[in-house]
Amino acid sequence: MREKLTGIFETSIFKWAALFVLVFTLSLPVTAKESFAGTIYTVSVAKGYLALRTAKAYDSRNEIGELYTGDTVEVTDTSDNTYWYVYSSKLNKSGYVNRNYLVGGAASTGGSNYTVSVAKGYLALRTAKAYDSRNEIGELYSGDTVQVQDTSDSTYWYVYSPKLNKSGYVNRNYLVGGAVSTGGASYTVSVAKGYLALRTAKAYDSSNEIGELYSGDTVQVQDTSDNTYWYVYSPKLNKSGYVNRNYLIGAGSSSPSVVTKTVSVAKGYLALRTAKAYDENNEIGELYSGDTVQVQDTSDSTYWYVYSPKLNKSGYVNKNYLY
Repeated sequence: MREKLTGIFETSIFKWAALFVLVFTLSLPVTAKESFAGTIYTVSVAKGYLALRTAKAYDSRNEIGELYTGDTVEVTDTSDNTYWYVYSSKLNKSGYVNRNYLVGGAASTGGSNYTVSVAKGYLALRTAKAYDSRNEIGELYSGDTVQVQDTSDSTYWYVYSPKLNKSGYVNRNYLVGGAVSTGGASYTVSVAKGYLALRTAKAYDSSNEIGELYSGDTVQVQDTSDNTYWYVYSPKLNKSGYVNRNYLIGAGSSSPSVVTKTVSVAKGYLALRTAKAYDENNEIGELYSGDTVQVQDTSDSTYWYVYSPKLNKSGYVNKNYLY
């Protein structure tokens, strides 16, 4: 009988020990290997670091890692009001962090593309929604692009900068566009002389010029909401900005491929021009009998807009010498 009781006691002890081990194991933080896909957030602290912890408590003894502004974490549990459970690829650890120091809520490679446009200086990338030199973590200049992730605030948008490889807040008033820079209908520049300025703002001002576009250059139009200045992308300059729409013509494929006509002149040449007028000052090329052109715009009764493969230029010619 004594041996039987001893056996029962030993079995009970074993069961309680096994249960304790199971409970203890389940209470441990999930390891990096066990982490599952979650939403990506970015750390934003005014100074110092955000502690990765083993428990939902502010205690120096439970710190297992340090996360700094710009570091990203993968949030896997948001059930607590203050402490979220996350995985840090930088530390290759999982633990708890104070959710009040996380911003964003989307993968850093997502979002609509916008372009920075400042009259001078730079647009600050910040750790908070405030104009303060202490929260600056990067400098963005006109022509730089950012990927917008959060537009909930009326002034400060949360963005990711591929150039800086950082996320933070910027003043939305210095962002233009809102479409991928490789999209949009193609138009061709046509100026009587000089160049068409690519600008950072909708204004005629030498201080906002960021590039020069000449007759025959093409741009991809992204925003036509303004009556005078359209927002465009220039493949030649690899920049986005505003141009005066009155110096853009046509709308179609970036490589002209419409109706082909052949030049026929009794003598001399047919002038390729920058304007719809007979003027030696607007000549940009000479076309001879037998040369071909690709017609892009036939809206005028005399001067058609064409592309010359021979000259690799676009301009106006007198339609009466084409057949």
